[in-house]
Amino acid sequence: MKKLIYLLLISISFNFQAQDVHFAQSTFVPQLINPASIGVFNGWERVTISNRKQWLGIDKSYMTSQFSFDMNLLKNDNGKQKSYLGLGLSFFNDIAGEGQFGINQLNFSISGIIPIAENQTVSAAIQMGAVQRTGKLGNLSWGNQFDGTSFDPNINSNESSSNTSFFHEDFGAGVFYNYNGGKNKLNRKELSNIYAGLAYFHVSQPQLKFSNGNEDKLDAKLVIHSGTQLDIPNSEWASAVSFVFMNQGPHQMFLINAMMKARLRNGTKYTGIYTESYFGFGLIHRINDAIAPQIMVEFGSCKIGLLYE
Repeated sequence: MKKLIYLLLISISFNFQAQDVHFAQSTFVPQLINPASIGVFNGWERVTISNRKQWLGIDKSYMTSQFSFDMNLLKNDNGKQKSYLGLGLSFFNDIAGEGQFGINQLNFSISGIIPIAENQTVSAAIQMGAVQRTGKLGNLSWGNQFDGTSFDPNINSNESSSNTSFFHEDFGAGVFYNYNGGKNKLNRKELSNIYAGLAYFHVSQPQLKFSNGNEDKLDAKLVIHSGTQLDIPNSEWASAVSFVFMNQGPHQMFLINAMMKARLRNGTKYTGIYTESYFGFGLIHRINDAIAPQIMVEFGSCKIGLLYE
């Protein structure tokens, strides 16, 4: 039977460092981390929905939302390993500050997944995107509008006040290794999962230009990530640890995600009638920046996560 997987992420954030949009709960947004992860999951289809609100105390808070869908093609459902394809579609919207600077990006990705040994696969993918960037420059205040006590919008700023938007293409690629194994027990799966990947975004380094002023180049971004989940023997607990490193021009970010998961319901290895269910809690640490507590509930093929940063 085909399985539909939902992942829902709700994130409230107060500190953000990076050129690109990112979510601290990186495991909930696989297509934003590496397009080669498309199609690499237990099941046939996967849907993720994420939302982050940032700096809620200001008048115009920042908000980022994303939706993604990926599926398997030509995957064998009789347990025999063979190569297959993954198809992915993702969309995200980001709105920032008084100027309402926004990004609307639609990505399409295709991956090839190749078994290399029992329970081990390697995949590679390409990603193609269409991006619209917008801004309401008329909402901004400029230095020459300051009259000594406040900003006077009636003073001519000599800047363009029109609403501005432009379009550019975007391309990325990635490779991904995944091991998904465990002990063959009838009453449950005793999971062990290890993965690692490398992705490269903004290959064409498109030019960003709102008006007749200077153009800015969007730097290419390198992403290195890895993680593991291991059951603790003879217990109802599992541990999950992952990291993500991003480098984009002069900007770097390193995320460490650690979580303990308590098993609420066992799964069956052979019949598949029951699937694993967990409650998880842990911390995400953005090195030299912030620490964020998180909780997660996983029931069957669905996951819901909440993060406060």
